Amino acid sequence: MATKSLRRVSVKMAVGLSSDSMPIHIDDASNGKACNATCIDCGCPLIAKNRGKVAHHYAHDPEFYDPEECSWQPETELHVMAKMVIATDQQLRIPIGTIEPCFREIHFENIELEKRLESRIPDITAYVSGERILIEIAVTHKCDSEKISVMKRAHNNCVEIDLSEFTFSEQTITLNAVRNFINEAPIVWLSISPVGEIGHLTYQHNLILQRSLATEVKQLETKRQNVKVVMPALCEKHDYVRAEIERAETKIVQQERTMAVNKNRLARLYTLEEEELRLVKKNNVLNKERLLLDEQKQKLLHRESAIRHQQEALYRKEDYFASEIKKTSEDKTARRIHELESELRSVRSAVAGELDKLNSERENFESIVEERAALKLKDLEAKILNDAQTQRRSIIDSANYSRKRALELIGPLPSMLKEQFAKASSFAKPPYAVISEMERMIEQLSKG
Repeated sequence: MATKSLRRVSVKMAVGLSSDSMPIHIDDASNGKACNATCIDCGCPLIAKNRGKVAHHYAHDPEFYDPEECSWQPETELHVMAKMVIATDQQLRIPIGTIEPCFREIHFENIELEKRLESRIPDITAYVSGERILIEIAVTHKCDSEKISVMKRAHNNCVEIDLSEFTFSEQTITLNAVRNFINEAPIVWLSISPVGEIGHLTYQHNLILQRSLATEVKQLETKRQNVKVVMPALCEKHDYVRAEIERAETKIVQQERTMAVNKNRLARLYTLEEEELRLVKKNNVLNKERLLLDEQKQKLLHRESAIRHQQEALYRKEDYFASEIKKTSEDKTARRIHELESELRSVRSAVAGELDKLNSERENFESIVEERAALKLKDLEAKILNDAQTQRRSIIDSANYSRKRALELIGPLPSMLKEQFAKASSFAKPPYAVISEMERMIEQLSKG
């Protein structure tokens, strides 16, 4: 299932419709036009290209292709291939429960694609132990609320597989890549039938979690209510004690002022010692009352501190639950990142292997080209030599024929010249050397 930040490559078509309108992958198709496949979007005839060094793919037949009529996208092909994988494997990882679900691998008894169900046509209709499960595959658009409401009213078991995070990192989409991503893709229930094995398992799973959560919530709520009940009284008592302390302090200040005034008076009036003793006693009583108020204040402060500690413990427990939830989410994210990194490393190693294979094939190709060029040059030299010998024999034959023909033409000439020279010598005048030279030439021609 490559990370999402991977650069998206130009994806080529890998799935077409066979002559019986069933999807067929490029790896299973015959090469060229013999595949008898058509485009899953526009219906244009396709040409299978699965024998070259480029990634195997389909191409529109240019004789029938109209770009304005075709809106093929790799997301459409991903949707078709997901249905092919589930129909082929006859199994799927489904969630059990809607609250912190666990997953279970189930094997289907029968699968039907694009089967009309009342007013809807789900992507896949599967059956397990006689129970029907509708499977929706979301690539670019998830099921809307109206469709979900219809399924819930019909009490259908319907699950949705989210493939929106699929990464198009290869030139063509492979069935194994889709299969691996489906095994890790988010899967949620859109509706669950209240009767049947799935509904029973979901109810049991949710019931156990709900009871546990309800118990914890009830305990926390009880503590919160207890604190909430006690807090107003404590606050009120705290305010009352604070007001009493302020009044006592005010009263003490006033008494101190009074004592100061009385001491001044006693200093002036030695005769009023008894009054001074009475005031001292009264002051002692006020001090005792002040100490009592201080003790009550300390008790209230301790009680307030204990309540504050309880409230802090409650906040810490809430933070602990929040951190546990966050930690669980981060662990899932870390595992997902690790899996994607492993997939990225495997893709990189596969690309490196393909590159090494391509380099070795390129070296073999260059050596083959050199050998073929040498053989071709040798054949060309032999052909040129053969043609030269043929032309030489033809020229010799032509020259022999021409010489023979010339001899045939001039064969009667020496005898005729002899007769003419014989006649001419009888009346010719010297020099006879010219006539003798002509006779020698005639002799040579007759010998040739």
